[in-house]
Amino acid sequence: MKEIIAIHGWAGDSNQWSNWEKIFKINDWKWQTYERGYKDISPHVPQWNYDSNQLGIKRVAICHSLGSHLINTKVLNLATHVVLINSFSCFATTGKENRPIKLALDRMMNAINTPNEATMLKKFYLKAYKPNQIDVESSEPNLLKISDAGRLKLKKDLKLLMNSDSLPIGLKSSTKVLIVNSEQDHILANQTKEKLAEDLIKNMEAFPKIINLLDEGHFITKFKNITKVKEWLELDHA
Repeated sequence: MKEIIAIHGWAGDSNQWSNWEKIFKINDWKWQTYERGYKDISPHVPQWNYDSNQLGIKRVAICHSLGSHLINTKVLNLATHVVLINSFSCFATTGKENRPIKLALDRMMNAINTPNEATMLKKFYLKAYKPNQIDVESSEPNLLKISDAGRLKLKKDLKLLMNSDSLPIGLKSSTKVLIVNSEQDHILANQTKEKLAEDLIKNMEAFPKIINLLDEGHFITKFKNITKVKEWLELDHA
C-alpha cells in the first residue's frame, strides 16, 4: 500500500499538483492534496489512510517550498518518505549576499492587502514558473484572487518563511528524504539549498538523495521530471 499527501507552498494552491496526481494515480498511488486556502478554495488538511503500524506501507509527504513548514506535524511525523521540492530549512541565510532577499520579502509583505497586491503576486508567479511560461491573467484567472481570510494567511505564512531557521517540525530522523532542486529556480538562493542539505545530513540517519533538474524553475510541471520522483519512490531501497 502506498499513499501521498502533497502540500503547496506560499501563495500556491492544490491545483498545482494536477500533473503529479495524474502520474501517481495511474501507478496505483493513493493521492491527497493539502489546501491552505489562500484563494476561494476551502482549506483542507488530509490525514493518512493506512494504519501506521502496518508493514510494507509507504506514506510519502511531497512538500513544495514553504509547504514543508506548513504541513501538519503529525502527518509529517508519520511519513516514511519525504520529498522536498525546492524547499528550505532557512529561507534567508545570514550574510550580505542575502540582504536583497530580505528587502524583497519586506516589500512583498507590505504589498499584501494594498492596491499593489495583484502586481506583487503576478511578479512572484512569473518568477516562480520561469523558465516555463505562464499567462497569469488568462490561463489561471483565479491565481491573483486572494480571499479576505487568505490575506491573513498570506501574511502569517510569509512571516513564517522570513523567520524560518531550522528543519520542519515533526520530521523524524529515520525518514527517507529526497531533495529535488531546480537549476533554474529564481526564488531560492544556492546558499539556501546548500543549508537544507547540510541540516539534513547532520540530523537524519541516512543521507538525503538529491535530484537536480536542469530545465525547471521553482514550480515543477514537466511529466518527465515528475516521473523521476516517482521512480525514486518506487525503488525497493527507497
